[in-house]
Amino acid sequence: MTNSQTILVVDDDPRWRQIVADVLADAGYKTVLSPAAPTPLPPCQAAVVDVSLDPDDPGNRDGLALAAKLGPTPVILLSGAPESEIAEFTRARPFIAGHIEKSSFRKDNLIALLGRTLAKAAPRREAAQILIVEDDPGWRDIYTDVLGESGYELQFAVSYGEARGQLQRARFQAAVVDLHLISSADPEENRDGYALLRVAGARNLPTIVVSALGAPDDIDRAYDEFGVFAFIEKEAFDRKAFKQTVADAILASEAQPDAPASPHPSAASDPLSELTEREHEVLALLAQGNTNRQIAQALTITPNTVKKHVDHILQKLGVGTRSAAAAIAARAGMGK
Repeated sequence: MTNSQTILVVDDDPRWRQIVADVLADAGYKTVLSPAAPTPLPPCQAAVVDVSLDPDDPGNRDGLALAAKLGPTPVILLSGAPESEIAEFTRARPFIAGHIEKSSFRKDNLIALLGRTLAKAAPRREAAQILIVEDDPGWRDIYTDVLGESGYELQFAVSYGEARGQLQRARFQAAVVDLHLISSADPEENRDGYALLRVAGARNLPTIVVSALGAPDDIDRAYDEFGVFAFIEKEAFDRKAFKQTVADAILASEAQPDAPASPHPSAASDPLSELTEREHEVLALLAQGNTNRQIAQALTITPNTVKKHVDHILQKLGVGTRSAAAAIAARAGMGK
């Protein structure tokens, strides 16, 4: 086991310095050893200090003076001094974590006391915020069950609009998104999740797709166009693997800065400028109220190809429904 925390060990007796150093090394701590008060004081997360630092003077209390200088760094006192004397010293010094008498020294006691001390001294990190976009209450319960005990703060949304608002108002470390949200105004052809992936990508937010849409085209699009962190099919959902994926996504979030959401320049000035010629044709027919099958017949292509074109159109226009895309087309004079 390795540990990045460094413990200062100060004892004038070389035998005791080595005993404490060996115990701490076995527990994975780094150590700095000194027979007397070091100058300057080295950076450390805690210290183990002998009260007496003069082998020729039983009444020496230089260790107490050093402990006072080390505060607020936690200090564990190690000595044969009377408990009453130590209690008097520690009463006004809350950073003194404890006192271990050499006559009753046990390595497990030292490690346990040090562990509790460092846990108290460690700054508390804010709970990671995770946005979960899922309209199925059963799946929301699953996420709560899997992630609830990990210390994360879960925020739920059931639609693109609700999730978009939460992304606007709060900072998240990860997102879990279902691609097909039946709460949409267009439930049959809905791919609102893709529009949300675009927004999350603009914020450098690691996003995990958990969806029943597991076709290779859907998976490739999620990775290639939106750079999702992971794609998990609901039929193959594994709780343990999912929990680890979320933890990995949060680590990835900590390693990169947030990016403000900003529209693509061409999309801001002309939302139709990124569409291909074929996508313009599909959008024009869509704006006339045609179904995918009718569009396919008109363009002599398959309904599945139309569906892919519609998905791309929604993503490029930054909308989640066919009706919203039709409204943009109508404002541009298409579909007449």
